Amino acid sequence: MLTAFAVEDPSFSLTIDHRHIVRVRVHGGLSPAIMARFWPAFAPAIAESRRGRGHGKVMVDRRGAPTPTPDTVAMVRAGMAIHYAPDDRLAIVVDSTPLKAQIRQQYALKHREAFLSRDAALAWLENN
Repeated sequence: MLTAFAVEDPSFSLTIDHRHIVRVRVHGGLSPAIMARFWPAFAPAIAESRRGRGHGKVMVDRRGAPTPTPDTVAMVRAGMAIHYAPDDRLAIVVDSTPLKAQIRQQYALKHREAFLSRDAALAWLENN
């Protein structure tokens, strides 16, 4: 049974849909301070997704967000190392093909992919 879950922050929102996919929407740029708020909010969401699917499924929509600073990327990587399990899936929606390549280089999860559309990201998550 899916538990209702939603977090609204000025910089991000987190919800879980009926397929147990965690949906993250980034509102503007990220910073280490924002990531320090994000990871505690994210932990119960990924746990709920795992309960429903056996492994976590996450879609992060960061279209329109500026490129994060190296300090922010380091905070994202550190949080991913703590909060993502080897079988979890991560789909990141970005604005351009060069950003897709950058995501693939920066975030080395086994089941991670970058997309230009939400529909493509959701289709990948549903089928993987």
